[in-house]
Amino acid sequence: MKYLAILIIILISTASQAQANSNIKLTTDEGYPYKNLINKAQRIELRYVENDHQVSCKVSVQTLHNQYMGKQQTVSAKIFKKQPLAACLTRVKAKQILNML
Repeated sequence: MKYLAILIIILISTASQAQANSNIKLTTDEGYPYKNLINKAQRIELRYVENDHQVSCKVSVQTLHNQYMGKQQTVSAKIFKKQPLAACLTRVKAKQILNML
């Protein structure tokens, strides 16, 4: 019986952690080079954590042959809500990645 209670607690904590790590699709109206990057890349991940009025974020871009892992950045939540990809990936880096595709 003791082991059953421990097993249930482990299952519940694992299920709640799986929900916390779920994927959310974000829409964006950002133009060049971000829109082209979204269309040409295999996968783009935007990992972020919201803290009060700031967001810590990092972008990962996966292509057929390469993967780019961006540096962690801290931006204001207001800017992040308007343009999430542009806030976390500079225009210069986005153009460089796009040229590799």
